[in-house]
Amino acid sequence: MASMGCSTSGSGGERSFEVVRSSFLGSVWNQGHEKASIVSQDGGYSYPVPGGSLWWFGDTFRGSRDTTGKPHFAGGGVSCAVAFWDEKDRRVPPVLDFLLDRRGAVAQAIAFLPGESWDRHRIWPLGGIYVNGKSYIYYSLIEITGKGTWDFRTVGSGLAWSAEPLGFHQRIKTRKGWRFPVMPAAVVSADGWIYLFDVEKRGDRQGMWLARVRPGKIENPADYQFYSGPGPVFSSDKSTQIPLLENIYGQVSVAWNDYLGEYVLASSSDLFRPREIRFHAATEPFGPWSEVVASITVPGYRQGKKVKLVYCSYFHPELFRDNGRIMNLTFSVQLEDAGFDANNEIVEVEVKARSYNGSLDK
Repeated sequence: MASMGCSTSGSGGERSFEVVRSSFLGSVWNQGHEKASIVSQDGGYSYPVPGGSLWWFGDTFRGSRDTTGKPHFAGGGVSCAVAFWDEKDRRVPPVLDFLLDRRGAVAQAIAFLPGESWDRHRIWPLGGIYVNGKSYIYYSLIEITGKGTWDFRTVGSGLAWSAEPLGFHQRIKTRKGWRFPVMPAAVVSADGWIYLFDVEKRGDRQGMWLARVRPGKIENPADYQFYSGPGPVFSSDKSTQIPLLENIYGQVSVAWNDYLGEYVLASSSDLFRPREIRFHAATEPFGPWSEVVASITVPGYRQGKKVKLVYCSYFHPELFRDNGRIMNLTFSVQLEDAGFDANNEIVEVEVKARSYNGSLDK
């Protein structure tokens, strides 16, 4: 059942927007997940491909749910799953067609390399794009260091591809190995460039960092450029890179909104406001990006449990309505005493554009 959440507005330059309504539509788990023997998962980044879009998920656990919704875990899990959304199907939450293994259950979409395994590693998908007739997905290789929620570390990030969107994606390896110099949570194509938005802490600076690459050079790590200052200035020397926007945490999503006439960025908040999803705006991918212009707060209880943390807040422009006046985004939740029994949620956000004099457009 849908529920209403809190929303606030702020200032962010001459042109911004307000959230006038946020309707939380519940879990995305449905018959598509059931068909793939999926009990729970997180993630949910999507990007357009011919005929629809691809949706990528992180840790995904196999099993079934009974008629009461109670989970029954069976068959282990995968750390990287992919599904196809058909553009002719306008249901919300969407019903997805998952990539399956030979047994008919959800498959690991990006394979481990020799020396890597489910026991010690995860492959978590990041941002992706369809270009050059291929589907590309960036990923993080994760090493498990203990049994706690935060007992893991990032080993590095890479890029995988497939000529068939809903297919197994092959990791790219160059003479220097599989690592790429970017770890993008979001990917945007504009003005003949692919823009890549990383979120991480470097030294004492926590924020969002920008890189770019030409579409034809996406498979070559040496051809990436890094945002070094306004103008914009980009450099092939990563040591010159500066944050595009500070105090950004977790994952981000960036989407062009026709109704607003600008890019909108969604990010999850920090541990002091763990249920807040924040919005920023800019007219170009390289900014300048506004401070927080609006935010919504996820209700305190979802899926019958108390929400401890909201993360993986992702826009889905393929589901936007009224030219972007109504936006859909998904988010993942860490629930108290739920273990792995949690699925993505979807929220519908209605926005109102501000005119240049600061008043709301009618």
